[in-house]
Amino acid sequence: MVNKCISILLVEDNSGDRRLISEMLAEASNDEIGVTFDVQYADRLQAAIEYLGQNRVGVIILDLGLPDSQGLETLKKTYAQVSETPIVVLTGLNDEMIGAQAVNEGAQDYLIKGQVDTNLLRRTIRYAIERKQAEEKERRLQLQLDLSNRLASLGLMVEGIAHEINNPLTSVIGFAQMLMFEDIPENIKEDVKTIGDNAQRVADIMKNLLTFAKQQKLERTYINVNEIMEATLKTRAYPLEGSNITVTTQLDPALPSTMADATLLQQAFLNLVINAETAMKLAHGKGSLLIKTELISDTIRISFTDDGPGITEENLIHLFDPFFSTRGVGQGAGLGLSVCYGIITEHNGQIYANSQPGKGSVFTIELPVVAEEKNVVAA
Repeated sequence: MVNKCISILLVEDNSGDRRLISEMLAEASNDEIGVTFDVQYADRLQAAIEYLGQNRVGVIILDLGLPDSQGLETLKKTYAQVSETPIVVLTGLNDEMIGAQAVNEGAQDYLIKGQVDTNLLRRTIRYAIERKQAEEKERRLQLQLDLSNRLASLGLMVEGIAHEINNPLTSVIGFAQMLMFEDIPENIKEDVKTIGDNAQRVADIMKNLLTFAKQQKLERTYINVNEIMEATLKTRAYPLEGSNITVTTQLDPALPSTMADATLLQQAFLNLVINAETAMKLAHGKGSLLIKTELISDTIRISFTDDGPGITEENLIHLFDPFFSTRGVGQGAGLGLSVCYGIITEHNGQIYANSQPGKGSVFTIELPVVAEEKNVVAA
């Protein structure tokens, strides 16, 4: 059986309670259930917050009564620091009502001191993780639904605008190219070239908008996502090195192949790499990017984890909107992520982001595994 290790931060100032819970966790780790617990300790809320600022944990077991914080304020401060981590609060015999209130404030569960045994503790930790995962899944689905509804109407508008612009734009580009072959003064030729180049830039923007609006026909072939990712990183290797970005990959060698448009997927991957690279470079002139592929049930999950400046909750909602950008003027058209959204949704997949200011960002793509299409020859 593969052993799973769950990291726990136990925030408890009472040495007796701390020792008792530690012994229960050690006993639970020795049970033949395939799970062990790696426990770290803090006896003050400030120490816990400092630790959580530098480390990720699987579960926090939190005493609400600490020397530097009391009651629900302890939970609120902890939750504000790591809202994505499941929290189990510890209460005294006379504080069961506070425990229930804590669940309403963001904790996954509560335990009453003196009424905890090994089985209850282990079960509570497991349920806390499962509840947090369910909450996160529901939150992500709601965001995806809101985004889809908002972008559906926007996509129709984009299609109409792109059609109206592309027709005259094609003439501008064509006539500019024709004039370049005419016998005209060099200074005029330079102006014509500027006209043609900028018209082509607008045409490229329109192409990206149409990709977002899902107007491009997919050319599906049987591809391996890992190979597409490696090819993408190879094309970006020199700029990444020049930006002092260290890229680490964890590509699942057992990842199944799937039917997809290799060119469009590479464009989506490249956009996410460049997005992370730019964010980290602007924030601190260097950075680390972890790219991971894995199979979750019948879904291929690709994640891009950076240590950039992070994204606020209000900006997360609009990340995939066309022309939305958190950067200054001239630092991007704000189309890269919306193009990614169009490509991935056209593949019947999902793309979403998790982030907090100062803690980097994780962009995740989920693609369904689609069996290879075989040509059937009639007899």
